[in-house]
Amino acid sequence: MWEHRYRKKQPNVLVGSLYTLPVTPYSVATSPQTRLLFDPEMRPLLQYLMQAPRSAAEVARQLDLPLTRASYLLLKLQQAEVALVERVDRRAGRPIKRYQVLPRWFIPYEVTAAETLDAFWWEQLRPRMAQVAVLAARQVQERAPVWGLWLSQGTADSNLEIGDETGPAQDVFAGDEPLMLTIATVRLDGPQARRLKGRLLALLNEAAQWETPGAPEYTLSLLLVRGAVA
Repeated sequence: MWEHRYRKKQPNVLVGSLYTLPVTPYSVATSPQTRLLFDPEMRPLLQYLMQAPRSAAEVARQLDLPLTRASYLLLKLQQAEVALVERVDRRAGRPIKRYQVLPRWFIPYEVTAAETLDAFWWEQLRPRMAQVAVLAARQVQERAPVWGLWLSQGTADSNLEIGDETGPAQDVFAGDEPLMLTIATVRLDGPQARRLKGRLLALLNEAAQWETPGAPEYTLSLLLVRGAVA
């Protein structure tokens, strides 16, 4: 059965079942459960079962699956105790099982395939960062077909800069082209770093109000961490 935990709707306060509502239940995933929760094929099914109890027939219709396939996936989830039979209805004397998945799960990195916490973080970032790299490559290829790296003498160390056959692409990344691939290091104390984070988040919220239907989509990835990256 699910290992239920309850978190009162206050920050950083973990409480037990003796507290009064409102509480938000969640389940702590085991290693076998994590494999199913991380399976891309399962994500639409998990989302559907998190919303309300569903029968195999409802799953088949919603996800456009054969009934046998829907039943097989539900059985896998039930055997791993990711999905539980919330109730059994009867229609024309025939029992209809309705399966449900708890809408919140905590997946400790120790039950994943990652050996360290930084490897766990990288596994979450890597697919999205790979997509960002693909989008950046497509955008710069619209300006020039051939790209590479320029190595040149610097004042202290040599410089390695991305660019096309005409030279480093400083006009692309520092000019009007809406493309940024910037890693910068600044020395800030705690209040300054929090101020920077707040201003960046405020700018994102402001930009969300600019959205124009039918306009191109842009992806902005922000990572602010303490420490320097070479």
